[in-house]
Amino acid sequence: MRVTIKDIAKKVGVTPATVSMVINNNPKISQKTREKVLEAVKEMNYHPNYIGRSLVKGKTNNIGVVASFFASLFALESVRGIEQVLRNTEYNLSLYSTRGLEEKEADLLQRIYYERRADGLIIISLKADKNMVEEFKKEGVPVVFIEELVEGAPTVKFNNIKGAFLATEYLIKKGRKNIALVVGDKGLNAEERVKGYRDALIKYNMPYKEENIINVVNYSFEEGEELLDIILENNSKIDGVFCGAGDITAIGIMDAAKNRGIKIPDDIGIIGYDDIYISNLTTPALTTIRQPIMQMGMRSFELLLEMLEGKTDSESKIISFEPELIIRESV
Repeated sequence: MRVTIKDIAKKVGVTPATVSMVINNNPKISQKTREKVLEAVKEMNYHPNYIGRSLVKGKTNNIGVVASFFASLFALESVRGIEQVLRNTEYNLSLYSTRGLEEKEADLLQRIYYERRADGLIIISLKADKNMVEEFKKEGVPVVFIEELVEGAPTVKFNNIKGAFLATEYLIKKGRKNIALVVGDKGLNAEERVKGYRDALIKYNMPYKEENIINVVNYSFEEGEELLDIILENNSKIDGVFCGAGDITAIGIMDAAKNRGIKIPDDIGIIGYDDIYISNLTTPALTTIRQPIMQMGMRSFELLLEMLEGKTDSESKIISFEPELIIRESV
């Protein structure tokens, strides 16, 4: 049977209100009484009902983070950044995954809303309905997006257009004539990377061909291994690949190329995206676009905290991080 405040009060010989004041660290209680209550709490293995207390206070002390998959490097690094700042606050972190199912997104957000599971939300690379965001705001639950633009909510994002432009431009300057783009199948960051790729081709008077754009879903090493055949089937003259779907997928493409006897960078140049730690350990080392994912996660929580503390509403704020081309050996 669960131990209650009344049980503690009966054992110590005080009122339930006194026990509650001790648990909440009220300075009005004498040191002698405080010690007796805390000793009984420990002896009887009492645990406060935080869920019930949060309902009374209107707070959960939870921050919800919603993403398609937490297995993706971007989501994992974002969460690491969020945790760096969150550990110095009173909040706990709850992760919610849509498992890549678009139809699950609205249902998941509605459940978080109606069950009041979080005091604030950070949504990673998912485009929530703006009406749902408005409902959260009416209930005093601020929402911050990472890598998506939604009217009425702040966003922390990466300059994907510039990042894709830098990667494509570098391939062109290294003499590549037929450049393929590997990118996600939906979302703002995929659209922006296509735009940056296209802008670079146009600037250097090179043809833009839809068949040279390959979409991925899982952003995995295995998917990268399978992509090389698709890339070369679409255009056998491809001599450069900008993998805007991340370094893991780029490394999968590199592995498939080596298995086919295709030399990197002599036969084909490959550029990744993210600059994860293993990109410097591949043979050859992977040239890539560095994006400060962890810092983006940190800034997203700092922004949410400002909103929770009433320091800013930040409704239309867009915080953008700039790319850096990391030149190694794969081009």
